[in-house]
Amino acid sequence: MMTEMTMFAYERARGVLFSLGMALPILYGAISHHYLQAAFMSLGALLALLLDPRSQALKQIAAIVMGVLAVILAAALGLTLVGHSQLAIAALMLFGFLAGQPKPEHAYWGLLGKYLATALLLAQLGFPASMAVGVAYFYGALLALLLILIQGWLYQTHEIAHSPNDEFFQIIKGDTNGPLYGLTLPLTILAATISADWLHVTQPGWVGLTILFVMHINDRLSWHHLWDRIVGTLIGIVIAYLVVRYMDQLGQTLFVALFAFWIPYSLRTSYLLFSLAITVTVMVAINFALLPNGDLHLMSWRFVDTLIGCFWVAIALIVTHGIHAAKGVKPGK
Repeated sequence: MMTEMTMFAYERARGVLFSLGMALPILYGAISHHYLQAAFMSLGALLALLLDPRSQALKQIAAIVMGVLAVILAAALGLTLVGHSQLAIAALMLFGFLAGQPKPEHAYWGLLGKYLATALLLAQLGFPASMAVGVAYFYGALLALLLILIQGWLYQTHEIAHSPNDEFFQIIKGDTNGPLYGLTLPLTILAATISADWLHVTQPGWVGLTILFVMHINDRLSWHHLWDRIVGTLIGIVIAYLVVRYMDQLGQTLFVALFAFWIPYSLRTSYLLFSLAITVTVMVAINFALLPNGDLHLMSWRFVDTLIGCFWVAIALIVTHGIHAAKGVKPGK
C-alpha cells in the first residue's frame, strides 16, 4: 500500500501528465490556428488519462485505445440517429442502463460507460461531431498514451492497478448496481434533457452529462456530490470566464495546464475541487473549439445546465430512496 506522501508524489507525477496532455494540444492550436482539432485533441487526452488502468504497458495500450475508439463510435452512432427520435431515445435508454451497471470499484468500465452515454447524447443534441473531430480526439488520446508510457518507464510505482478484464467478468457475473439504478439513470437523463429543451437551454446535452457524473448508487454520496458539483462548477465557470475574457491564447494554455495538474489529486480527495478543475479545463478547451469568435455565453449556460441536472438528480434520489424504504433496503445496497 502507498503511504499518503508517496501517493501525493505519484499524483503529482500524474498531474504533470494531465497538464502536458491537455495543454500541449491547446498550445498547438494557438500556434497553428487549428482551434477545433486542438480542443478535441485536449479532450481526447483527458479521456485517455482518466481511463488509464495503470497496469503493464500492453494492457494500458489496449484499454486506452479500445476505450477511446468505443467513445468515438458512440458519438458516430449518436450523429447517425439525429432526426430519428424514437431510435435515439431507445439508444439513450440502453447506453444509460449499461452506464449504471458498473459498481464504484469497477473504475474502468464505470468511467467508460459514462463517456459512451455522454458521447451518444452530445452527438444527438448537436455537439460538434465529424470525422475530423474523431481523428483529432484519437490523436489526443495517443499523445496521452505516449506520455503514460514514458511516465511508466521513468517513474516506477507500487500502486495497485485495476484490471479492465477482471472488472468486465465481475460485471458479467452479476456484480452490478442492479436494474433499479440502471433504469433510474437514463430515465433521469431523459426527463432532464426534455425539461432543458423546454426551457430553451442552449446546450441541453450538458444536463445529461451532469447527471451521469453526479448520480451515485449511494444516496448519501450523491447528496454530497450535488452540493460539490454546484459549488465547484460555479467557481470553475467564473475562473474560466475570466481566463477566456482576459487572457490571450498562451495564457489560456497555461491555465489549462495549471488546473489539469490538480485533476488526479482531486479525484481522490475532493469532488468539489475535481468539479472546479474539470470545469475550468473543459470550458476553456470548448471555448477554444469555437475560436476565432468564441462564445462567452456558453459559461453561464453551463451553470444553468448543472443546476437543472442536479435538480433532477435530487428528484431521482428522493424517488429511489422511497422505493428502497418501502422494500426495506438500505441505500446503496
